[in-house]
Amino acid sequence: MRLSVRLTVFLAILAVALLTGATVMASPITLPVGPLFVQYTNDEQFSISNSIHSTDATTGAVTSEGNWGILQISSIVKGTVLNPPGSDIQGGGANVFTDGGAGGHQITGIFYGTTVNPGGLSAHGGVIDLYWEDVGAANTGADLAAGFNPARRLNQKTYTGYAEPLNPGFIFLAELVYGPGCDNDPTHNVCTGVVPGTGDGSAKSYQSVNLAAGGVWASQLDTNCFTLNANLLPLVPAQDVRTDSNFSINGAAAWNGAGDIVGLRSNDPVRAVATPEPGTLTLLGLGLLGLGFLGRRKQK
Repeated sequence: MRLSVRLTVFLAILAVALLTGATVMASPITLPVGPLFVQYTNDEQFSISNSIHSTDATTGAVTSEGNWGILQISSIVKGTVLNPPGSDIQGGGANVFTDGGAGGHQITGIFYGTTVNPGGLSAHGGVIDLYWEDVGAANTGADLAAGFNPARRLNQKTYTGYAEPLNPGFIFLAELVYGPGCDNDPTHNVCTGVVPGTGDGSAKSYQSVNLAAGGVWASQLDTNCFTLNANLLPLVPAQDVRTDSNFSINGAAAWNGAGDIVGLRSNDPVRAVATPEPGTLTLLGLGLLGLGFLGRRKQK
């Protein structure tokens, strides 16, 4: 009888834990374990002279940058690690997430703080902030045509509808910091063969999760899975995310600014690997602990 009571109590506690976990995972989604292939669409601005100005969210000081933009994740699918491991990931697997459109689930964000190096073929610095919305209203296509609206960029890390740190409807997922690896120069965090604004091209970059910034996905994406760059040379340090940004000025003129600020649109295949969610491991540990306790009770 005593064992039966203990079993009932244990199952009740486990049920509450699982229910709590399910409630948390309902918004936002939990990433499945393994390689992932992500598709972004971006609206952005580029200035070879770093003449884009925004306000620091903390100090209120005016900052200068050479590239920033808003993003919307259209899809996430499971991927496959390519050989040699640590070099790249291809898509083609089961669907993980599809943008729900206006009024549906959306993953959006903003990238900012990048400084363009002399010549315009590389840049350094910058971060990407990602958010989840249960009921989103983002549409990079419509906002590209409508043009950049300075009233929506309240500060460097805020653009209404895409990144709103103070809005409880926006759940912070992760902050990704641009790091070295696109070539062998550690001051090059973004590399391209075409100066943006002079023609269509692609830019390569790697990012690492900033765990100090927090975020629902931060620990899942902190894997250091990329250890080899595009030339199959070691990445030092290893990075968590690989991005290829395919940019064009076509259709982006409404995002042009004063002087040399040009508007761009881009489609970015992004690759990453997710590890188990810490909460899932905790629940599994509680379950195994409970089963071990019951096993010991049964032997007595």
